[in-house]
Amino acid sequence: MSLRIHFHPLVEPPSELDPFPVQTLASLLAEEGLEVGTVNCILTDDRDLSRLNERFRAKHGPTDVLAFPYELNRSGGVIGDIYVSIDRAREQAARASESIERELCRLFVHGALHLAGYDHDTESADQVMREKQEQWVQRAVTEAV
Repeated sequence: MSLRIHFHPLVEPPSELDPFPVQTLASLLAEEGLEVGTVNCILTDDRDLSRLNERFRAKHGPTDVLAFPYELNRSGGVIGDIYVSIDRAREQAARASESIERELCRLFVHGALHLAGYDHDTESADQVMREKQEQWVQRAVTEAV
C-alpha cells in the first residue's frame, strides 16, 4: 500500500489550491518514514478551527493549522488528519504579501511535519521545523511550475 492524501469528502479544494501539493506531502512523509497510510487533509474555516483548538488544546480562538497524528496500528492505516483554516490562510497570505497557494501549501506542509513528529515547543525545535517547512514549500512551488 502507498501513501494516499485526500480531502474530506465534504470539502471541495478551492481553485487557489490547484494543484494540491500531494506529491510534496507524500515525499515529505516518506522521507520521514511514513510511507504507508492515509492522511486526511481538511480545509475548513475559522469557526471549525476555533472549535477544535478549544476542544483539543484548550485555547480560545482560531488557529491556522492543527494536526492530529494517529497510531497506525489502531487507526486502520490512517496516519493522521491535517486541518487548515482557509480564513487564516487568506489573512496570513495578505499580511506576508504572498499568494494564497503558497500559504495553503505552507500550512499543509506544517501539518505534515507535525504528523512526522516535528514540533515547535522550543526555540531550537521551532527553527528546525521552520527551516524544513520552508524547504518543502519551495520544493512544492518548484514542482508545480
